Amino acid sequence: MDVPNRIKNPLSLSQLRALEAVVRRGSFSAAAKEIGVSQPSISNHVHGLENRFKTRLIAKSGYSVSATPALEALLPKIRAILALTSDLESELLHQRELGAGELRIGYSTYQLAIPRISAFMARHPEITIEARALATSDILDLFDNGDIDIGFVTGREIPAGLQGELLVQTRIVIAARADHPLASKGTLSWKDLETLPLLQRESSSGTRKMFEAAATVAGIKPKTILALGSWGSIATLIRSGIGVGIAMEAEITDRDGCVAIPIDSPSLIANHYVVWQKDMSGVAAIEAFRASLNSTA
Repeated sequence: MDVPNRIKNPLSLSQLRALEAVVRRGSFSAAAKEIGVSQPSISNHVHGLENRFKTRLIAKSGYSVSATPALEALLPKIRAILALTSDLESELLHQRELGAGELRIGYSTYQLAIPRISAFMARHPEITIEARALATSDILDLFDNGDIDIGFVTGREIPAGLQGELLVQTRIVIAARADHPLASKGTLSWKDLETLPLLQRESSSGTRKMFEAAATVAGIKPKTILALGSWGSIATLIRSGIGVGIAMEAEITDRDGCVAIPIDSPSLIANHYVVWQKDMSGVAAIEAFRASLNSTA
């Protein structure tokens, strides 16, 4: 009996590593340098796969290359296989339940993310953490490029293609100094907001997108005077009397010197999630991070 071709010639990890590196680095030479092999070796791996499956996997544009739609759909699974393989190698090398590894984390709200990251690091000092403060939209872009493992993001639901857990549900509010004329009003109407000088996060912020979408529905065009990259910067300017800010109520702390003023709009409810790629859910470091979330909830 003939053995099926897929069994006689299984995909190799070297081929998958070469393919993923070419896409992520944007060139055959950069992929070869990262992996530590010759450029012809990378080319042979990629072209061998294309010839075998009669499918174009890499598209060239000038000096750069990118994934074709056929490969784009497979990249999450390829990256999951490589990550799981790396986990297995680490576990065998260190002969313990959770071997040395790394997690690349993006977070949009440090007040919610940093305590959980710190708790995980205390439990697993053998795991190297790379954490970056970014807007939600930018974090999602990193997932698409395979440059991140865990994300703390704000939205109405878990983004398509990802898995995750809800950390907190909170209102989107006006943040103002305690002596602001509107601070004693209790709840603000959209009319109250119409002429307020607003300090907001950058346009890729999940909080800002939700606030502006609700404002559009209410027929209001917010008067944003400055967009900033962090809540800390916004809080500093609020204290200076420059304007009022848009924030999630859960990110406002006593040390910010601000008070939260609710807006009379039922749609201004934000969910903050921790998310990861579906195909990466079985990676040991991600499983450990999920377990640490439950123990610190």
